[in-house]
Amino acid sequence: MSVFDILDEMDDLLDNAKAFPLAAHKVVIDGDRLRELVNDIRLNMPKEMKRAQTIDYDCDRIMKEAQTNAESIIHGAEERAKALVAENAIVEESKKRAHEILAKTKTKCEQTKDATSAYVLQALTETEAKLNILLTDLRKEKSSWEK
Repeated sequence: MSVFDILDEMDDLLDNAKAFPLAAHKVVIDGDRLRELVNDIRLNMPKEMKRAQTIDYDCDRIMKEAQTNAESIIHGAEERAKALVAENAIVEESKKRAHEILAKTKTKCEQTKDATSAYVLQALTETEAKLNILLTDLRKEKSSWEK
């Protein structure tokens, strides 16, 4: 018996049913017979309908998995973006700090160079003065020997 035959029998069951008193749109039918017919439909359902139901179930499952994977990927990307932003901020702060240290070091080097130059000039001037005194004394001593 095909599904269409069973549906026709259900239709006949409804057509031959007695109307419920005071409610023309309601009828009294044999519930056991209707249940048998519904079970027959389930048993005789075409394979294509069962496959369609399986495909529909698989589609829902795949969509849920895809949604879960997409959310996971998005979450991972957001975390990676946050990490990159934080890393970039650290790098930028490090570069800024390095430039500050370099500028301070250059300033300190210039100060040290200037101080060293001043010290060396002062030491040379003092040495020159002492050498001039020694030279004067040497000349005096030499001239005393020449006479």
